[in-house]
Amino acid sequence: MSVSKKRIVRASLFALAAMVAAAAAAAAETVAVAHRLAVELILSENRLIGRDQMRLGPSERSELVIFLSERARRVRVEVNGSRRMFDRSAATLRVPLHANERGGPVQVDLAYEAVFDDPVPVNPLNTDNPGFGVAAAITAEGVFLLAGAGWYPDLTDSRPSFHLTVKAPPGILAVTAGRSLGHTDRDGATVSEWHIDHPVRGLALSAAAYRVQERTVGQVVIATYFREPNQELASAYLEATAGYLALYERLFGPYPFPKFAVVENFFPTGYGFPSYTLIGDTVLRLPFIIATSLGHEIAHCWWGNGVFVDHSAGNWSEGLTTYVADYLYQERKSPEDARSARLQMIRNYSTLAPPEKEIALARFVSRTDPMTKAVGYDKGAMVFHMLRKEVGEEAFWAALRDLYASHLFRPASWADIQQTVEARSGRSLEWFFEQWVRRAGAPRLRLEGVHTRTTGGAWSIDGRLVQDPPHFRATGDAAVDSGARIETHPIELTAGSATFSLAATQRPIGIAVDPESHLLRRLDASEIPPAVNSLKTSPGVTLVLAHRAAADPRRIADILIRSLGLKSPAVVSEDEFGAALGSGRDLILVGLPREPARLPDLPAGVALGPERFTVDRETFERRDETFFGVFRHPQAAERVMAVLLALGPDGAESAAGKLTHYGRYGFLAFRNGANTVKGSWPPDPSPLAYRWTSAGN
Repeated sequence: MSVSKKRIVRASLFALAAMVAAAAAAAAETVAVAHRLAVELILSENRLIGRDQMRLGPSERSELVIFLSERARRVRVEVNGSRRMFDRSAATLRVPLHANERGGPVQVDLAYEAVFDDPVPVNPLNTDNPGFGVAAAITAEGVFLLAGAGWYPDLTDSRPSFHLTVKAPPGILAVTAGRSLGHTDRDGATVSEWHIDHPVRGLALSAAAYRVQERTVGQVVIATYFREPNQELASAYLEATAGYLALYERLFGPYPFPKFAVVENFFPTGYGFPSYTLIGDTVLRLPFIIATSLGHEIAHCWWGNGVFVDHSAGNWSEGLTTYVADYLYQERKSPEDARSARLQMIRNYSTLAPPEKEIALARFVSRTDPMTKAVGYDKGAMVFHMLRKEVGEEAFWAALRDLYASHLFRPASWADIQQTVEARSGRSLEWFFEQWVRRAGAPRLRLEGVHTRTTGGAWSIDGRLVQDPPHFRATGDAAVDSGARIETHPIELTAGSATFSLAATQRPIGIAVDPESHLLRRLDASEIPPAVNSLKTSPGVTLVLAHRAAADPRRIADILIRSLGLKSPAVVSEDEFGAALGSGRDLILVGLPREPARLPDLPAGVALGPERFTVDRETFERRDETFFGVFRHPQAAERVMAVLLALGPDGAESAAGKLTHYGRYGFLAFRNGANTVKGSWPPDPSPLAYRWTSAGN
């Protein structure tokens, strides 16, 4: 299973609370509003016709501020049955209230129509922006409307509830948050009715030719809304959903919604919304989605859509949900899988969030590029892991249950999390949240002056654990290897360095600090094997069109630029390429160079030729096979050099377009565009590890 492919798809699936709430007002929600919203979807014209009857509770406001798409036309407003003029600026309507309308209930009727025709990508090459820029699309294939698109009137500073009726062409079912009141055919159309009485920070809507399968688990209806080709997947998704609901109820508290539905989208995005997830048709069929990504989206029903995020102080929900879903899945498999997951998150952070670009967790709002993903998801998850280690199992999980119980359908901030964990653990954690949440960065650590000594037959290892400024407070577990056994000792680091003297019952042969990857740190370059991710945040890449290329090298180069999201790329022919163009830049060779000396130093077991290549003990000779590998640059240790070698044109473009999904891997082989081999290069020795021979120091 491709972890990095999973990661990219999942990253698309993970984009939920922030994007759904983008149009929500930051001010305190004060006025109860009951929406009776009816819309008609005219797919052939990309058009929506809407009418909303809003019943407002008493307030003293002199005007109503309503968010409605600037695409809305023929807007008509009535207040208590009388036509009312209004001011409009872009997507904001300002409707005045008369003095006698204040302090009591008000009914506002608003009619409008709008064309929503955002271009929908087909086989998108890059998934760093999980929405592909699409906010509202009404098409013959289906309907996709985010709350931020303004497809319905949204009154600011309100506590909304909804009764939603959607009229669509025959056989087109609409899905949104809340409880389904049924789908009926009448008057040559299909009408879907929904009731949403729980607080939401924005309402999304999907519609397509769905078939519904559902069952009841306790008080919760679980359902799938899939189109016909994917109906065979419904049973597996329903079974997995029931399992996740049971697990998270034990961990966090009761599920907060009347249903959870898995809904198919007609293009390959994925979102989580209150009480349902929207997954692209091709994504649904990926084998790892049920085991990992589905759990992430269900967890968001507690974190992000249950307990809201106070975005003014940073989005904590993506890091927490990544930790309690994606990471916890690996932890439940085995200790080794858990260690590998932690190491990969640390590598993602170190590779994709360079110090000059990194932001603090308190400034992360939503994923928009590899850096924000690495901070919000990977660093965020590791911060929750370290918090769990800091306060212990009982206090950590109890604090999450406390937070959920106290903030359900209310916004919570990092400060609220801090306060809740402090109360449950009985400890001040100001230092923890200051350095890990409100500051950017992570410690860069190394061992210095390490040596062994023996006194009276007793052995010890002496040395210093050193960090570069800015300094972090951290605990690194030092594992002393004596051959027959491994002894672990904590090393407390509170300043620039910490001197240690660690006892060993036998002659030590090695020491490693944090070998289990429990501590978030900025890895040394030696600890990060060259990988596809190394190119994604490159300050500059030069693509060299080699003489020996079996597929169109310029076409391949264009696909690579878009797939990897390369910044400031240069494309040159092999004849044009010189040292000046390669200085300080990462390189991608598209094809084999005429001069073999231009190739990077290849690891043992890797051979590249015009007729075949060998990697991972396997030789490839078919014309539809393609190799991609990332290596250390032979002239610049801090840079990488990649090679794309196609033995023929078949599948080469498809392989190039899929590379973004394999960020963690250093080498890949494809057959007719489908991945067949993937792997990572071994890292160089870590500055946090020492080994000795039997001769000692």
